[in-house]
Amino acid sequence: MGHLTRLSTRTTAATAGALLLAGGLSAPALASGAGSQDVAPPTAQTAADPCPDDSNEYAVQQAAKLLPPPYGPDVPNAPGWAVDQADASTYSGCEGPSWVSLTVAGATASSPQTIVLFSHGRYLGTASATHFGFEPKVERVDDATLRVTYRFPIEGDANAAPRGRAVSEFHDDAASGRVVHTGEFPPRDA
Repeated sequence: MGHLTRLSTRTTAATAGALLLAGGLSAPALASGAGSQDVAPPTAQTAADPCPDDSNEYAVQQAAKLLPPPYGPDVPNAPGWAVDQADASTYSGCEGPSWVSLTVAGATASSPQTIVLFSHGRYLGTASATHFGFEPKVERVDDATLRVTYRFPIEGDANAAPRGRAVSEFHDDAASGRVVHTGEFPPRDA
């Protein structure tokens, strides 16, 4: 059985709160520019299992089963997450943190996007409580930090060229065993 399947009971309990890294927190407060925020701690890898043997695609498929629907539970016939189209090359079972960006089937520029976060092969949740459009740029700052640059339209912008930017960082703090979020999210009405 795959690594994430073995963790499903622990992960499912955390999923009850939507398993959102920045999420379980008040999303409107974060969107308005909160400073530093602790988020769900990753579970430590054991010496006997330093890296899971899951394929990148398998890990993403298992994590995607825990995600809330992209358009919410009350939208009939809405497309789901396009897991098979995701670039899973950014996932690493041996590093912390790593990520995979997901969008919906048949996506347009403003379709919901989410960033699924992992640490040492363990699914942590999503980078934000809200799914934003306009594909965010994720980059590794160092071995413990990811930077996400969200794009959003400013009044008068075409969907093809949103000028708004909000930058967040997610730091895997080994000393405390927590992932710490700093920065901003796009405005909720963007």
